[in-house]
Amino acid sequence: MRCRRLPAAVSAGLTTRLTTRLALVTMSAVTVVAVGFTATAATAAAAPASPGSGRVGHGKETLKIVATEPGPRHAPVYATGAFAAKGYFFRKRANIIFPHGKLAVHRQLLSTTNYPPDLAACTFKAIQTGTFQVFYATGWYRHVRYSGQFQTTITGHLKKSGHDQCTSKIVSYRAVTYEVGSIP
Repeated sequence: MRCRRLPAAVSAGLTTRLTTRLALVTMSAVTVVAVGFTATAATAAAAPASPGSGRVGHGKETLKIVATEPGPRHAPVYATGAFAAKGYFFRKRANIIFPHGKLAVHRQLLSTTNYPPDLAACTFKAIQTGTFQVFYATGWYRHVRYSGQFQTTITGHLKKSGHDQCTSKIVSYRAVTYEVGSIP
C-alpha cells in the first residue's frame, strides 16, 4: 500500500489510508498500554519500601511501561516510589504482574492528540492522557488502592517508499506510559 502525495491543501499530504492506519495504531496502543504521567499535587514524602522487603510504603508511586511493538506481547513494567518492582503488563486482563503479586488497573482515556506524520522522515506521534485506579491487588500489594493520572507517548517510523512517500508498514514502534499516583 503506497501513500500518494496530495496537494498541500489536502491535510499536508496525508492520505486517508495512512491516516486511518495511524489512528488504528494509536487505538491499539491504548489497549496494549494505557498507563501514565502527571503526578498528583499532594504526594506524601514517606520513605519508599526497599525492593524485596515484602511491604509497600506510602507516598508517590510511578509505573513506567515500555512497549516496543503493537499487539499482544507483554510490555515490561518498572515501579518506583512507595514500592520498587519489575514486572510486565498483561494486556488481556489489564493487569500489571510483579514477582510477588499483581495490580488490576481500570483506566479512563480522556484525550488523544495525533500529530500529522512527517512524510519526509516517515515518522508519526500520538499522545494519550487519562486517569487510572488500582481497584484490586494480590500478594505483597493486596492492600494497595490508589489512583492518579497517566500519559502515553506513541512514536514510530513507517517504511519509506520514495521522496516524501511512506508505506503503511510500521518499521519501529515505541509506546512509553507513565502512571503516577499517591498511595495513602
